[in-house]
Amino acid sequence: MATPFEQRILQDVVKWGWFGLSVGPREDSNDVPEWWTYTIGLSKTHGWPELIVFGLDASDGDSLIAAAIEECEKNKVAPHAGQGLFTNTSGFHVLVAKKDIPRSYLSSANWFARYHGVPEPDRLQLLWPDENGNFPSDAECDPSVRNLQTPKDD
Repeated sequence: MATPFEQRILQDVVKWGWFGLSVGPREDSNDVPEWWTYTIGLSKTHGWPELIVFGLDASDGDSLIAAAIEECEKNKVAPHAGQGLFTNTSGFHVLVAKKDIPRSYLSSANWFARYHGVPEPDRLQLLWPDENGNFPSDAECDPSVRNLQTPKDD
């Protein structure tokens, strides 16, 4: 039996093809202040890995993921490691990366897979650059930007 929140996920995946879930720090917690946003349902509706982005608040994370999905759909290409997104614009660029992201970061996507009786989905991380255009994998990347995009310990 699905909870009301899980029912909303199921309905939105049917309606929109995916559901975006943002996770942020609680004000009343001593947890590490960490933001991330990820997709639920892309594996079912598109046959793609789920996408996750770290270090952006809910609005920016969801907007970035939505734009990435839209670009992939428009170009009729599945997101894949090493892919650059938004490279034809003068603005923000994104790099798609295969990272070892702990499964706990996508707990609702994993629930969705179990609900549908399929294996847990693959996952890809959307990396964004520092103000000089360096990605976290670049040695020159601002350490604070790299840290924002590095999952904390489980």
